[in-house]
Amino acid sequence: MTLTVRHIRLRAQSTNGLYGTDIPVSGGCTIIHAPNTSGKSTVLQAMLYALGLEQMLSPRREIPLPYAMRTHVEDPTTGKSHAVIASYVAVELENQSGERITVRRNVTSDGDRRLVSVFAGPQLSQPDAVFERRDYFVLDGGAAQREAGFHRMLADFMDWHLPTVKRYDGGDCPLYVETIFPLFFVEQKAGWTSIPGNIPTHFRIRDVHRRAVEFLLDLDTHDLERRRQDLELRQNGVKVTWTALIHETKAMAAAIGLNSAQLPEAPTALVEEVRAAHLQVFVDGDWRPLTEHLHALQDELGSLQDVIIPEVESVVDDATVEADDLAKAIQTLNGDRAEVFRERQAELIQLAATRERLKLLEEDIQKNQDARKLQRYGSEISRDLSPNHCPTCEQAIDDALLPQGALDAVMSIDDNIDYLAAQRTVFKRLADRSEAMVRELDLELLSSSDDLRHKTARLRALKSDLIAPSHAASAAFIERRLRLEQRVQQLLEMQDRFSALMEQLLRQVEAWQAILGEKADLPDSRLSDADVAKIKVFEASIRSQLGLYRFTTFPVGELTVSEDTYRPEKEGFEIGFELSASDSVRLKWAYQMGLLDVALKTATNHPGLLVLDEPRQQEASEVSIGGLLKEAARLGAAGAQVIIATSERLETVRELSAGLRYDLIVYDGRLIAPLPDDR
Repeated sequence: MTLTVRHIRLRAQSTNGLYGTDIPVSGGCTIIHAPNTSGKSTVLQAMLYALGLEQMLSPRREIPLPYAMRTHVEDPTTGKSHAVIASYVAVELENQSGERITVRRNVTSDGDRRLVSVFAGPQLSQPDAVFERRDYFVLDGGAAQREAGFHRMLADFMDWHLPTVKRYDGGDCPLYVETIFPLFFVEQKAGWTSIPGNIPTHFRIRDVHRRAVEFLLDLDTHDLERRRQDLELRQNGVKVTWTALIHETKAMAAAIGLNSAQLPEAPTALVEEVRAAHLQVFVDGDWRPLTEHLHALQDELGSLQDVIIPEVESVVDDATVEADDLAKAIQTLNGDRAEVFRERQAELIQLAATRERLKLLEEDIQKNQDARKLQRYGSEISRDLSPNHCPTCEQAIDDALLPQGALDAVMSIDDNIDYLAAQRTVFKRLADRSEAMVRELDLELLSSSDDLRHKTARLRALKSDLIAPSHAASAAFIERRLRLEQRVQQLLEMQDRFSALMEQLLRQVEAWQAILGEKADLPDSRLSDADVAKIKVFEASIRSQLGLYRFTTFPVGELTVSEDTYRPEKEGFEIGFELSASDSVRLKWAYQMGLLDVALKTATNHPGLLVLDEPRQQEASEVSIGGLLKEAARLGAAGAQVIIATSERLETVRELSAGLRYDLIVYDGRLIAPLPDDR
């Protein structure tokens, strides 16, 4: 066992003196008896408040204590109210190692109530002793993780290694202690309303009910589930990085008219698929590998660099022929570009029409789905407004000029929805094809624009040679060499950037391989054999208790505990409203007791503590209450601590618990009562 409550103290200094109460608690089973509205629940709520667990009850962080600890107390003799000047609560705890601490937290004071003071010893049991004090904080970021956070200290004191769990926003956080305590601390207001417990969901932890039970029972599946979630997040991370790299590569290549070919769009574990990716350049109406084109340009540049710049008179004849050829080539290229542009415009018109058709199909599908829903709900409006029925006599008619009965029957709404959905699929494919075609045509236009600029610049240089002095250096030769140098440098830089991006993709391939390998190593079954054995022990305990509590809704042998949700089931379905109110409470008893019972029989993270505030709900029978007390005494005798607060008739409690091992603490009036000033 990891946590035992030894003493609870409440103090309120009023304008009429000191009020409060002290409740020493031994191990085993303890019954606190007092009349209704006397303050039993206040004492138990004070323990929660001292431990900074008010968010277990509500996300609003309200003080879960009545006016007697916050604003005013009533003099039991005169009935007059007196203002509370200062108040605090304290609880003395012991862990499995026998170490004791005293936790104190102010309720009404000048200080911040997020401050929690911890004394390194049993200050309540030994009031004359002096113990070292250290302050911590709660209800603030880091309370469960940082060294000064109280819940981190509490978890360490209980030898709890809180797991990291996933939140709905994708982030990580500890499994907060507020989500675990409801499994062994059942408060009166909302604690009896749900199974396994009124576990708070406002922390936005995924599957928080499952995670809490898995931790408390110390199931292996908790670690497996965390690993699965980690792998899922890592997979998503690789996908996001992969998509970003692919987009960057395509944008980088398209910026200078290149095409990125054979890029794997989705993450792959095959290195060769990434190595096969390459850049292409549009040359003479066709896409060619960039490496081949770059080698040809480098060879051409090398030959030009080895030659002395010629004079105009030596190149004029060749310049004349080349200029004529370039003029024709430019004319042909402009014609080709005009054709590509017309094809692009036609594709854009087709894409717009396809998108409009998709929009209409979506509207038709939605209308048909709404009509089907109305029909299923029993509405006749859809029939009344149907074009296939006469609005006057409601006779079925066909929307055609042919004789009635000559056409096939009109499709049903379900058939129509299927038909429209099939059309939607076809038109989506057409839209995707059109979008891809437009991207290809845009890239072709961009690449041909670069080619056109180069040819035009070359033509200007040739014409310059034709009118230059005969002994002048050839401008066409210089232009050609400079242009080649610039183009080769540009393509080399692009090749280097492409290679760098491919190296990043290869690192993602390694990450993807590792993830797939780790997923393959995970067991197929979510639960280990040890987990299944614990759940069977849990299930057997619940069944045994339900028999003891006189559960009657169905035979207890039909009850099972789900290996997925860890909730009680019958024939594979979660038990819900079919239970009577009293049997629902009995099942709640059995579930909470069962968690503790498993902890006494096998290794778990259960603290060995169970607190039940007013367990007799929904007028449960005395026989059932007797069974509950018997089970509580049995668990207490086995080493657990069970604290039950009740306002049941004292004579009934004594009668039902006769012969059992337990401590009975009885209060005849209000627990928060006047005290001597030295207390």
